[in-house]
Amino acid sequence: MSLGVFGLIGVSILLIYVLVLPKDSISVWVSKFVSKNVLWLGLILALSASLSSLVYSDIIGYPPCLFCWYARIAFYPQIALFGLALVKKDRNILSYTLLLSALGVIISGYHTVAEAIQYSPVPCAAGGVSCLTRYVYEYGFITIPVMSVVGFITLVLVHLVARRQSRV
Repeated sequence: MSLGVFGLIGVSILLIYVLVLPKDSISVWVSKFVSKNVLWLGLILALSASLSSLVYSDIIGYPPCLFCWYARIAFYPQIALFGLALVKKDRNILSYTLLLSALGVIISGYHTVAEAIQYSPVPCAAGGVSCLTRYVYEYGFITIPVMSVVGFITLVLVHLVARRQSRV
């Protein structure tokens, strides 16, 4: 799963490139692709993130902390929202999923920083596992909160590229 994070980081860099240089031929092609497939891309990202979190908690046995639960609350409904939007062919759902993704960036971004510095002024171990516990540490920086924030950032960037393309 940590290798998937590298893929998402690459996709995020490409999407940032598209947002910075929208007239480039690569940017035009990527923008059209993202705009045309935004509902599928959102569903795939939300489903992948949700399944990954379930694998870590239910199969591997890492108990989720409070911030992990909050991040899940932002990811899980997006599966249903994107799925319903695909069935109805309704892109109006994007405002709602963008809000959930932005909240997820804030939550998992805070969790990433708290875990990295091993300090959180917000109590997070109320009867459960501490939010500062690091179960995964791959390649010197990939942890579960990093996986979460990268997923949310990628979703936000997909939304922004699709929104920009629909205005052009």
